[in-house]
Amino acid sequence: MKPFDLEQIKRAIAEKYHWGPSAEWTNFHFKELSKAIEEHTGDRISEETLKRIFGKRKVNSENYQPQAFSQMALLKFAESMESAPAYPGKKASGKKFYRLIGVILAVGAVILVMMILARPLGKKVNYRFSCENPVDYYPFTVSFNYDVSEIVDSVFTDFGRAQETYLPPERKMINYFYSNTGVYPVRFYTRSRVLDSLKVTALSSDWQGGYFPNSSPGLFQPFINQNIYKQPDCFYASPEILKSEGVDLNQKYWITYRLFSPFNKSLDSLTLETKVLNNASTGSMVCYDIEITLVGETGTVDFKFTQLKCSRHANLRVSEKYLDGKFDDLSALSVDLSDWLPIKMNTSGGQFTIELDGKPVFSEEYKQPLGNLLGVVFSFFGSGKIDYLELKETSGDSFYSSSFSPDESTVGKPE
Repeated sequence: MKPFDLEQIKRAIAEKYHWGPSAEWTNFHFKELSKAIEEHTGDRISEETLKRIFGKRKVNSENYQPQAFSQMALLKFAESMESAPAYPGKKASGKKFYRLIGVILAVGAVILVMMILARPLGKKVNYRFSCENPVDYYPFTVSFNYDVSEIVDSVFTDFGRAQETYLPPERKMINYFYSNTGVYPVRFYTRSRVLDSLKVTALSSDWQGGYFPNSSPGLFQPFINQNIYKQPDCFYASPEILKSEGVDLNQKYWITYRLFSPFNKSLDSLTLETKVLNNASTGSMVCYDIEITLVGETGTVDFKFTQLKCSRHANLRVSEKYLDGKFDDLSALSVDLSDWLPIKMNTSGGQFTIELDGKPVFSEEYKQPLGNLLGVVFSFFGSGKIDYLELKETSGDSFYSSSFSPDESTVGKPE
């Protein structure tokens, strides 16, 4: 058996399945990969383990390696793929290559004939998905209407929450309760393809705070008491406060604050100014980080600062551009987080820039428009503080400002 090379195996899997960048994979993709590994090797690697392997879940080590059992299963799975030309570790000889092409063409022809025989010629399979109330203030129930009666395969939806739900073909409607603010990309899919997608936006009239526990890092848990983090001069959930909320401080956790509101302002011509802090004294972990996300109608801006020497864990997304500290130089985002960090971000004319303490440190161009701003999210590995936030148009006109004091007025609902 070959030596274990995690990066080579990950590349081979990505090339075989053509699912795009692993950072964009959903729970559906990891479930399918887990099934495929079990079918080919007889060994099961859980979806959560695969998410850690492919960087979808945060790990506490720069050179993460899965456990021995998972390594053996991945090696066996990689060897089962070696007959396919996409696997980079082995090239087929000329005769073997042409035989393989012949087999693929023959199998394709058989599948095509079966598809033709299975359906009447000229008949188009119709299906329909829609949503009656995709935008409202949380909490609220959303009604999804659908018609999948002509689809032979089982059809599922995830409600944008990585919670797979079967859609009975004899039914025409399914309801889902959205209890937290946010934007939820809802997919309708079979085991082989995505049929349709739509977006649900749960607006908020005030900030919502919560955390992601290490036991379920994909599950947002809102604070029971939404006033506990509202300090006299900042947002801050201390370790003592977290204990009162039932957070296990012996495990890794992420604190997040989010606001989704009808700002009616373009994310493509916007300035964000804020001051944040995250260090060991606030109850943070090794390689503390600060992540700021701005969600638009058609794209996202997301950038993560890490403490010094931890740039491996930094990342940045602007519309179609994605940079990962594992493969890209994001040392400009590795900074001293022990004191208040003044941050200024600007988007204008397809250009994205970041300034720290008045000095430009990073810029990137993008092409795909981001659309109107829908929400702002602050996330901290461990606890962190937000001193203020101001959002302005590029003209300099401010349309949102907060110093995060408890008696300050919040964003109001539109008339």
